[in-house]
Amino acid sequence: MTLLAFAEGPKSLISGNLGVNFFNYKTTYLTTGITYQMQVRPGMDVVGGADFGIHTEQTASGSTQADFLIPLKIGLNFPFETPKAIYGLGTGIRPCFQSTSDTTAPSFLMGPYINGTVRFQVHPVMSLVVQLQQDLLFGKPDWIYTATSISAGIAF
Repeated sequence: MTLLAFAEGPKSLISGNLGVNFFNYKTTYLTTGITYQMQVRPGMDVVGGADFGIHTEQTASGSTQADFLIPLKIGLNFPFETPKAIYGLGTGIRPCFQSTSDTTAPSFLMGPYINGTVRFQVHPVMSLVVQLQQDLLFGKPDWIYTATSISAGIAF
């Protein structure tokens, strides 16, 4: 049985998503991202990914000003399989890069995250994914930042 499991190899998943990030509950970023998830052992997956977020505003002169957010994700996911869906609880570390026109905004933050995921199988090789994530980030100048992300996507 062990040889059969080794021959099949670890299960992996690639997903793309679109969502919103409510950064510090002051700025809303439209995000898109990609995540790679690989089974380490039954009931535990390692996860790595990156998002790209953009927030735009019109200035008084009529031009558009853009702020950017690039959060990375490195962590573990613990899936719970049911006949109708796969639920997951994830945790890990979140390095985050931010570029804004406001010079007092942070440029690098890092901290832990926790998330909940639901995955619905809609095709033999494709699933719909919905995720809610909470980040606690640390860095200058205010030292403590929070962010809530909501995303939906497709996993293969």
